[in-house]
Amino acid sequence: MIFVLTDCPIANSYLPEINRLHEEFATQGIELCIVQADPTTTAERARKHAAEYAIQPPVVLDADHVWARRAGATKTPEAVVFSPAGEILYRGRIDDRYVGLGQKRPAATTHDLGDALRAIVAGQAPPQPRTEAVGCYIPDLPKGK
Repeated sequence: MIFVLTDCPIANSYLPEINRLHEEFATQGIELCIVQADPTTTAERARKHAAEYAIQPPVVLDADHVWARRAGATKTPEAVVFSPAGEILYRGRIDDRYVGLGQKRPAATTHDLGDALRAIVAGQAPPQPRTEAVGCYIPDLPKGK
């Protein structure tokens, strides 16, 4: 699962890489899923966002933060990889292109999510099971939810 917000420029900048990872791993038994984590995002807005960015993985709404809480996700883009049994195998950034808000490298030097997925496909533990995502904070649920 990769948590995103339609209006997060960092998350949106990663969508081509997310599509690339989806293509790389779809034939290896790994299914990526985009989770729209803003509780106010409508299905129509999510469809428009998916079309605008040509998002290839399935997109789901997490209006009640069921998945965000289960995954421990707090930022976007943040990736969380679950085992078939529901155990979290990896949580964190896609790569190290962003070292902080407003601090971007010209290119990533580590590819944390891809490395984690390659290890999992090979039957191994991810080399770095936890990294720190850099991006927009997932908004709180409205009062009463």
